Amino acid sequence: MAAAEQGGAEVLSSSTSVSKLPRLHWTQLLAISLFWFALNFHWTALGVIILPSQVFKLVGKLHEGEALAFVLVPGAFVALLVNPLFGLLSDQMRGRFAKWGRRRPYILIGTLVNVAALVWMALAPNIVSLMVAYIFVQLSSNAAQAPFHALLPDIVPPEQRGMASGVMGLLTIGGNIGGVLLAGMFVDASLPSPAYQHGLWLIYGVIIGVMLVFMLVTILSVRERPVLPESSVEEHSVRPSWLTRSRLFTIGGTLLAIVLAWSLLALWNYLNFTSVHVSGDVQQVVLELLASVGLLRLFGFNPRRNPAFGWVFATRLVMMLGIYTIQAFFQYYVRDVVGSAHPEIDTRNFSIVVSLSSILSVFVVGWLSDRYGRKIMVYISGFVMGLVGLTFVITHSLIFILIAGALFGFSYGAYQSVDWALVADVLPSQQNYARDMGVWSISLALPQIIAPVLGGPLIDSFTHSGQTILGYQILFGMSVVYCLIGTITVRYIRGNSVR
Repeated sequence: MAAAEQGGAEVLSSSTSVSKLPRLHWTQLLAISLFWFALNFHWTALGVIILPSQVFKLVGKLHEGEALAFVLVPGAFVALLVNPLFGLLSDQMRGRFAKWGRRRPYILIGTLVNVAALVWMALAPNIVSLMVAYIFVQLSSNAAQAPFHALLPDIVPPEQRGMASGVMGLLTIGGNIGGVLLAGMFVDASLPSPAYQHGLWLIYGVIIGVMLVFMLVTILSVRERPVLPESSVEEHSVRPSWLTRSRLFTIGGTLLAIVLAWSLLALWNYLNFTSVHVSGDVQQVVLELLASVGLLRLFGFNPRRNPAFGWVFATRLVMMLGIYTIQAFFQYYVRDVVGSAHPEIDTRNFSIVVSLSSILSVFVVGWLSDRYGRKIMVYISGFVMGLVGLTFVITHSLIFILIAGALFGFSYGAYQSVDWALVADVLPSQQNYARDMGVWSISLALPQIIAPVLGGPLIDSFTHSGQTILGYQILFGMSVVYCLIGTITVRYIRGNSVR
């Protein structure tokens, strides 16, 4: 109880302090959100259409699941570290570049490196090269994203955060629609290699153009609050040394735990006590989860001290795990189970249906959440998304799947509209917004690790045994469970500014 009261007090203190921020015109809210449109265009095109198609073109059907996990997981793991690290660095920005703002230099440089990494991905001749290029895309994109995420609590007053979250949700949907629509038009794995490569280059060029244009609009339009010189920062908020003794202990303890766990798993397989063999994929998940716990501790994540922030983190993690479990393998599901002759096109159509139906809820729900509370919106959206996942288990008709997609989009839009506002309400530290938003982003990166590592081998094993449909039924059944858990965890979020 004491921890909960302390967390609530911190939320109230932060909320009281930032309530002095001036109200923003809707055009300023839009300017903040434009870069988010570009990021969603970028990641939806890559994740839903381009990467699954490239992997299939490189390795073929029998190994597509494991190969996709091979490409996705290292990059997602890099995102775990990079997002909170660059968030922390932008919080501590001082000196020559600080006069331009704490966030905008990182957004600019990160986007330029991201563009170069996208060119590498387009040129990748094999699966290893594609994996390494994707690591650099994750690194550079998250180096820009973490400081960008902090713009919402930096400059938007609490009474407008629901509206701002709704605008960002609306542009999220716009980016999703644009990404899958154009990627689906240009990318078709059934084409001969020269024609396929030509389309691949075209869509990568479009992504690069969108990223550059909208990045420039955002950084030239947004007015950040002035950075206080170090001498004027109050004593309690003076930046600590990065390599403190406690952080060194955390790093050392995390490395020791990883080595010990890996040794025990290897010893178990070597001695072969039972017929149960711990696969390399399971070992990978265990080791990366241990590393993630260490990273969270390294960047100040403490659910006991800030329980509201901890529950928001947990809610988003399991909800996104349910979504990524479907998204990562949906194109393969459409081809292998539904029997589509053009899975990229049908995946594009499904994504468009989801995105268009999201528009009906995202902006209105963000506005309503400012007045009636955030949590009720998550209750409704989580339950409906779980129900839609159940549809994929029961039926494999493309018509029913598209109808379910419309329902999923409406509930997903409701969740997206309050997602940003909910976390902005419970951030633990006013001095470290970007670091804490970076920690929060780990709840998005972890599902990108867990979903493909668990789902890829699962699908491949059932495909090899001639039970492809059963493999996808189990996979989407897992998605239903994740969404229902996320619906339950939101009720434990407490705080004076959370309803």
